[in-house]
Amino acid sequence: MSESKKVLVEKLEELRKGLYLMSEERERALSNHETVELVERMRGVVAEALAEANKV
Repeated sequence: MSESKKVLVEKLEELRKGLYLMSEERERALSNHETVELVERMRGVVAEALAEANKV
């Protein structure tokens, strides 16, 4: 697997985990503060994934 593909897969896995944490499947809801932090972290992941995709 190429390095770019590996990085993109890792970023997508991180996004999947973050989306799960905000989903209804979880038993405990995130607090507003936790949700804001998670959204900001996920925005950073998206920016990194886009930068990596632009290298391809």
